[in-house]
Amino acid sequence: MRYVRSPSGQIGIGMLFKGYSALTTACSPVVAGAMLLSARGRQRFRERFGGWGKLPDLGWWFHGASVGEVQGLIPLLSLLRGGEEAGDSLLTATSPTGLERGAPYVDHVRLLPLDARWCVRRALDRLTVQRLIVSETELWPILLHEVARRDIPAHVVNGRISDYTLRWYEQIESLVRPLVRGFRSICVPNKTQADRYIALGAQPEAVVVTGHSKYDAEPRITSDEERVRIRRELFPRADGHVPIVVLGSMRPGEERHWFDAFASQRQRGAAVKMIVAPRHAEKFSYFSQQLVSSGLPCARWSERNTWGETDTDIVLLDTMGKLEEAYAVASLAFVGATLVDVGGHNPIEPAMYAVPVVVGPYISVVADVIGEMRSARGVIEVSEADGIAALLERVVRRDPQLAEIGVAGQEVWQQHRGAAQRIVSVVRHG
Repeated sequence: MRYVRSPSGQIGIGMLFKGYSALTTACSPVVAGAMLLSARGRQRFRERFGGWGKLPDLGWWFHGASVGEVQGLIPLLSLLRGGEEAGDSLLTATSPTGLERGAPYVDHVRLLPLDARWCVRRALDRLTVQRLIVSETELWPILLHEVARRDIPAHVVNGRISDYTLRWYEQIESLVRPLVRGFRSICVPNKTQADRYIALGAQPEAVVVTGHSKYDAEPRITSDEERVRIRRELFPRADGHVPIVVLGSMRPGEERHWFDAFASQRQRGAAVKMIVAPRHAEKFSYFSQQLVSSGLPCARWSERNTWGETDTDIVLLDTMGKLEEAYAVASLAFVGATLVDVGGHNPIEPAMYAVPVVVGPYISVVADVIGEMRSARGVIEVSEADGIAALLERVVRRDPQLAEIGVAGQEVWQQHRGAAQRIVSVVRHG
C-alpha cells in the first residue's frame, strides 16, 4: 500500500479512500430519507442519486457548488456559448438555486450526485464528456476518482483555498494531495492561491495565475454623456458636482450608522446625495420605513413619474438591475453584506468605475479580492459609527485622497480583466 506523510503520521491513501467510500455509501440511504422530508430536498431528487438519464455527447462539463461559484463561471459560459467545439455543455451544482442561475448559459443542468460510488457511477456510466471544469475548491474524492478512471481531463478555475480550508486540508493531506495532483490545470486569481495549491501537492507547471472570472466585467456606462443622463434621472435638480453616496446591496441592520451620519450632514445643510439600493426586493419597504424613522424623506425610483422637478436628497432604488448605473455616478460606494455577518458582495462592480469602495469587517465571501484592494490601498474599511461619520465628512469636503483610492481599486479590476479568456485558453491547451 502507498503512503503519504501527513501531520497525523503515516496514513495509507488506499485505506483512507476506501474508508471514505464505505462511509458515504452507508450514509446514502439516511441522506435520501432526510431529503424526502423537505420540499427543498425533494427538488430534482433523482439527480442527487445519479439519476441523470442519457445526455448527448458533451464538450464542456462545468461544476460550481452553489450560486456564488456559478456566478463566477458565467463569464466563461458566456464566452463559450455558441462556440464551434463539438458537444453540448453541462452545468452541475449542489443546489437548485445554483442551477437556476446558470441555466440560461448552458445546454443541460443537473444536480451533482451524492459522493457515494454507486451514485457517481450511475450518473457517469452513460456520460461522454471531453473535460470537467471545477469552480473554486470542490474536491469530491469519489467523483474525481471516477472522472480520472474514465480519462476525463479535470481542471480547476477560480481556484480558491481559504485559511480555514487550508488548515483542514493539511490535516487530511493524504486524501487531498492525489486529488489536487490529478488536475490537468489549476487557474487561480493570484500568487497566494497558487502557492497554496502547490503546497497541497499540485504540479507547479499546472498552476496558472489568470485572475478570477467573476471579476472579469466590462462597464456598461462608458461615456460622460451617459453619466450626466443618469444623474439627471436620479436627481433632476442637483448640481452636477454634488457628491453622491451609493449604499449598494444593503442588508437589514447595515443602514443604522449610515442613515444617522447622513441625517447629521443633512441637518448641517451639507450638499450631498444618497442612493439606497437594497439587495432583495422584499426589503424595499423595510428600508423605506427605516429612512422615515431616521427623519430622511426619500423618493422611490418606482414612483419617478410623479417626481416632476422635486428636489430630493435620497433615492430608494426599489428596482433590480439599476445598481450599476448608480455606481457609475457615485462619489463613494458602500458594498453591502459587510456590516452584518453575511460575507460581502462584489466590490469590483463600483471599483471598475474608479469609485472609492467602502466595506465593513465581514468580508469572508470576497476576502481574496478585498485583500488585493487592501494591498493596493484601493478600499476603505469601516466598522463603527464614528468611522462612517468621518468618511461622510470627507465626501462632503471632497477629499482628494478618496479619488486616489478609487483609482487604486480600479487598477485591481484591471488585473482581473480578461480572466475568462485567459482561463479558457489554459483549459483548452491543458
